[in-house]
Amino acid sequence: MNKAILSTSLVSSLLLLPSLSLAEEATWSGNAELGFIQTKGNSDTQSFNGKFDITRELQPLTSAFKLEALTSEEDGDPSKEKYLSELKFDYSFAKHSYATSLLSYEDDRFNGYQYQSLLFVGYGYRAWQDVNGKLDLEAGPGYRRDSLEQRNEHGEKVEEEAIARVSLNLSVKISDNAKFTEVFSAEGSDSKVVYKSNMGLQSTLIGQLAMKINYQVKYTTAVPETAKKTDSLVGITLVYSF
Repeated sequence: MNKAILSTSLVSSLLLLPSLSLAEEATWSGNAELGFIQTKGNSDTQSFNGKFDITRELQPLTSAFKLEALTSEEDGDPSKEKYLSELKFDYSFAKHSYATSLLSYEDDRFNGYQYQSLLFVGYGYRAWQDVNGKLDLEAGPGYRRDSLEQRNEHGEKVEEEAIARVSLNLSVKISDNAKFTEVFSAEGSDSKVVYKSNMGLQSTLIGQLAMKINYQVKYTTAVPETAKKTDSLVGITLVYSF
């Protein structure tokens, strides 16, 4: 796994260390997802999709760490390889309002970038929350740093710029055994806008084990010549919640 991802993991661990003494007062939760597909015949393909996230709540602070990995091969040749890590902090200062920050690092070997990173600090508003779900809205400024595989038209290998970011996080309980989730964000600057949508439908199988159908779309208005503007993924995974 990329050194930067490991560095992010280390940073997240160090940031959580000061509060370990209060662990008995905190609420911990998380999910582990795993999906694998293999086909043989006219073409041999195999793909692996794994995710892990953990959340720690000790009011007024909520800390969340997420890791994602996706690999795919077709006839023995890599066709997709992507790693993502995120570290997020929310600090509540009113019933519905909170300050939020996000540090994100993405390494996608087939999108024309060596890596894409983001630092965001903003305001969050919990528009709705009850036993059936929640809706969070966030907005604020950020800073984006992308490293290109090849130099752009200006002869640059690294693109750095200030951005504005808005996001939506929706979770709705459909029934006792099923829920719908949608996470949407838009990150804009003078040079490009990045739209991301992560939609999921999760159904409980037994106990803490569930099946999840996931649809992800990422659209970037300006990309390197070797990349496409739209990147999408449909996946089916098993989810273990704890």
